[in-house]
Amino acid sequence: MDPEGLFGRQREWSLLVDFIDSPLENCLLGLIYGRRRQGKTTLLRHLCRERNGFYWQAEETEAVENLESLSSAWSAWVGETTGPIRFRSWDEAFDHLTRPKPRPTPVVLDEIGRVISKVPSVPSLIQRHLAPVGDRETGNWSRLLLCGSAFGQMRRLHDGSAPLRGRATLELVVHPFDFRTAADFWRVSNPGAAFEMFSYVGGTPAYPVFASGDYPKGGAVGAWVCRRLLAPSSALFREGRIVVAEDTELVDQQLYWGLLGAVATGKRRWSDLDEALGAKRGSLSHALRTVIDAGWLVRRDDPLRQNRSIYELREPLVRFHRLVVQPNEHRLEIGVEPDRIWRDAEPVVASLILAPQLEQMSLDWSLRYAAHATFEGTVSAAGPTTVGTAQVDLAAVEHTSNGATRVLALGEVKARTTRVGVDVVQRLDDLTEQLVRSRPKNLIVETGIKRIVVSRSGFTNDLRRLAHRRPEIELVDLDRLYFGE
Repeated sequence: MDPEGLFGRQREWSLLVDFIDSPLENCLLGLIYGRRRQGKTTLLRHLCRERNGFYWQAEETEAVENLESLSSAWSAWVGETTGPIRFRSWDEAFDHLTRPKPRPTPVVLDEIGRVISKVPSVPSLIQRHLAPVGDRETGNWSRLLLCGSAFGQMRRLHDGSAPLRGRATLELVVHPFDFRTAADFWRVSNPGAAFEMFSYVGGTPAYPVFASGDYPKGGAVGAWVCRRLLAPSSALFREGRIVVAEDTELVDQQLYWGLLGAVATGKRRWSDLDEALGAKRGSLSHALRTVIDAGWLVRRDDPLRQNRSIYELREPLVRFHRLVVQPNEHRLEIGVEPDRIWRDAEPVVASLILAPQLEQMSLDWSLRYAAHATFEGTVSAAGPTTVGTAQVDLAAVEHTSNGATRVLALGEVKARTTRVGVDVVQRLDDLTEQLVRSRPKNLIVETGIKRIVVSRSGFTNDLRRLAHRRPEIELVDLDRLYFGE
């Protein structure tokens, strides 16, 4: 069970509790990280309150000031009767923090990256105060948790030859809510409205607060967008740009913002990005690795073909800002009515926001929520592909125990506002036959593989009757995406 005041973090809470309650009598190290505004601090404060732990958060300041702050917080927590503790060095601080505790006790250092950026030796100092792997201490129930917001920096703490390599017994990444959890969190029960909301602002838990608790009334998402995303006075108006600018890993903001913008405008393959940015191969490769490591892009591999992939934005609000807010920022600031901007943006919203978002949700649903019977197998990977020269929105495969890949389904995803008809199934039938005839190596393809049709606006009666006669056709509307399997 989540503790009171937390929402949608049962898995994270359970992992943290298991870490704290480990039977090992050692000072254990855990790493927890994720982008800002995901609720990491709330989670850790709850943990410390419930388990009588120590919590401290570093500030964007000089190392000596953070050391003084840590000293004061530690003095208050231990309740020294001989006077306040004043750490003379970070080495002395970690000596105190890792000393034996009589019971499992969390010791949380939040935003530790702010300290490491000023004192690069901190990981080595921590290593010095951790027992060597395999050694057993007696009665040390310290549980040291390092928390940060910079993905790359936190991962480097235990990569390769880093001092903390092999020392962490917990690595917990706190992601934004997925589309189902986000709908519950925003208290939006209508699947159509929930889909639009997620397409525009994603699943970051802090954003309802940024919206002053304002939720779409009666499913009127467009009016809410005008009030909260297109109003210069709103905290969400520039958030899509600010949240990227805050990432200290993205040093060359012009390059990385340009890269994210290119993906937002539909350039999702390497060749498209290379052409759009005009970057050298090495610099584009490095930029892609950086934004993927930082959690802004995800690489989705083609499930049918090796060495082919697309790149997707992880943060819908960044895409919304790039496509809708940024081009109209000046007009909105000088008083052009938001509803006029919103009407003008409808074609862009339909093609570059709602369509790719529905595709991503369909792939995630296939991997996370769809029943075994839906695909007649376990979906190991799902993503877009090509059959011949034709683009396919969804291909789902199962990796077999003998190393082969069995194709479970081909699918089409339609975000249009009209119902989908039988022509979509005919296209999937043709593509299936073409794929069977091509006999690709290491692929098991059968004519009876599932045809998945995902539609934002439902299906014609003819298509429903056809699906009733042919069990290999699976119709997935927004109700099924949000509530079914």
